[in-house]
Amino acid sequence: MSIEQQLDTERVKQITENRNKIKPIIEAIILCGRQNISLRGHRDDGRLVITKSDDNDLKNNEGNFREILRYRAQGDLNLKMCLESDGTIKYTSKTSQNSIIEACNSVLLKNIVARVNFAKCFSILADETADISGVEQMSLCVRFVDLNKLVLCEEFLQFVPAHDTTGKGLANLILETLKQFGVELKFLRGQGYDGAASMSGIYNGVQSHIRQIYPSAMYVHCSAHILNLVVSKSCGVRPIMNCLSLIGEIRDFFIHPKRKNVLSYKILDSSNDTTKKTLKRSCATRWIERYHAVHDFLELFEFIVESFSEISEWNDHDTSGKAQRLQKSILDGEFIISLLILSKGFGFGLPLSKQLQKLHMI
Repeated sequence: MSIEQQLDTERVKQITENRNKIKPIIEAIILCGRQNISLRGHRDDGRLVITKSDDNDLKNNEGNFREILRYRAQGDLNLKMCLESDGTIKYTSKTSQNSIIEACNSVLLKNIVARVNFAKCFSILADETADISGVEQMSLCVRFVDLNKLVLCEEFLQFVPAHDTTGKGLANLILETLKQFGVELKFLRGQGYDGAASMSGIYNGVQSHIRQIYPSAMYVHCSAHILNLVVSKSCGVRPIMNCLSLIGEIRDFFIHPKRKNVLSYKILDSSNDTTKKTLKRSCATRWIERYHAVHDFLELFEFIVESFSEISEWNDHDTSGKAQRLQKSILDGEFIISLLILSKGFGFGLPLSKQLQKLHMI
């Protein structure tokens, strides 16, 4: 073989070896992603020791990613040799992790975009909100028909920082991001947003600016969001508002361990067959989901009253006084009627909400 051929052969061999080394590392990152497991620990830099012997090493949690690799290396000789070798390239650093995650994102995004373009008809779904750092984030999703399975699909594309939250700014952000992803905008046939003025406005909303460029992209207000708004508006009636507020206050009252134990004992000591063991917190945004909090409260109503009666006799005057006040409030006729109305109304709305959000066959 010529020198050129020999060099090329060695290069191919080296590429194959490097791929074999990085494959279990990629699989470990994908596993964490699929299971919604965070990768990093408090300290995850430096050499990865396969066998821990020192007590300090056992106490130092290096994160899920490195612990998964350490566990796998016990039965994977090639991975163990790679991690214990003297070389500096291990593909386990934060930089390598981020690069692999970004590569996974590119592969998934490319696959979704290919399916959207193949369908030749899609709708864009978008919403924006501030993250924990105060940065406005636009979530982009696409809704299309999977022609192979004849199923309506909704796929998440990306979170995109939104610096201009005006209707025109958000519209430009959506279109430019879709172009960047490779989505063929000539197939855009629908828009789905909430009812905020910046999104639904007929003059300066996102839907208006996009329709000026793509007239076939009809705007539809999210049906599940409309249902949520209707329920929210209906719950604006004073007795209903007071009932929901009181349910939340009682749930917070029994969150303390000593008080919660009283309620738990009343439930366990009862001959009634109840599946509920504690009170649930009401969802702050999804009004229909408050059905579970109302339904559980109604089922445990008798035990709540008995618990208040017992707590009212405690020597702690603040706690006993509050228990007496809450007990008197829930025994009021207006509260009981409102509770029954809420349970009945939310009972109708919950399955409707789920129906509006489920996948449908074509």
